[in-house]
Amino acid sequence: MNGSAFSTTIFPSSSASTVYQSHPMIQPTSTTGMYSAPREMGKPPVRGKTSPYGFFVKMCYEEHKKKYPNENVQVTEISKKCSEKWKTMVDDEKRRFYELAQKDAERYQAEVAAYGGEDAMRKRKRAKKDPHAPKRALSAFFFYSQDKRPDIQAQHPEWKVGQVAQELGRLWKTVPQETKDMYERKAQLDKDRYAEEMRHYKSELTKMPGMEHIEEEHHATHLVHVDELQHGQIIS
Repeated sequence: MNGSAFSTTIFPSSSASTVYQSHPMIQPTSTTGMYSAPREMGKPPVRGKTSPYGFFVKMCYEEHKKKYPNENVQVTEISKKCSEKWKTMVDDEKRRFYELAQKDAERYQAEVAAYGGEDAMRKRKRAKKDPHAPKRALSAFFFYSQDKRPDIQAQHPEWKVGQVAQELGRLWKTVPQETKDMYERKAQLDKDRYAEEMRHYKSELTKMPGMEHIEEEHHATHLVHVDELQHGQIIS
């Protein structure tokens, strides 16, 4: 397939919003607007987040497959074309994909919270880490979820993790600002606690030969965690 055919297929001249709205990969699965997919046996309980560019690439592949169902997909070619197109798109064209990524981040945070938080996820993954490292700070939404999750599970014992997550997300969006401020203060205190414990932790590590790599790995993991909280918070 030549380049022009590819561009016409993946990036039609009609309104982009029409393509986005009708695309099966980017339709909400519930009235809460959460984006999720059924979990397969043996898969992690919470699906990772998808970036704005990730949603864009998914749309490219799906549109190409619909137009050329019998053609072998040339992954390298499509990936290259998607990358080139993404770099030339204006913010308004990308906006829909950023909205989808935000919804997916909300879904991820809600499901992690309903599952029991980051600690429960880490235990399931059985990831190796320094047992003496400080416990990472929690977001305001996580503190709220810790308080509300038992009530929801008691009222709806038959609900699965995803259903509890959706209800937590829905309730959080209706919480009065005064209540949210209370949880924000809790989150700030926990953030301060973590910062202080990390200072002490790093100080102790410098006294232990051969332990520098543990500090670096833990710090890198924390940066990822902070990025997820900043970009994936259900609501600020």
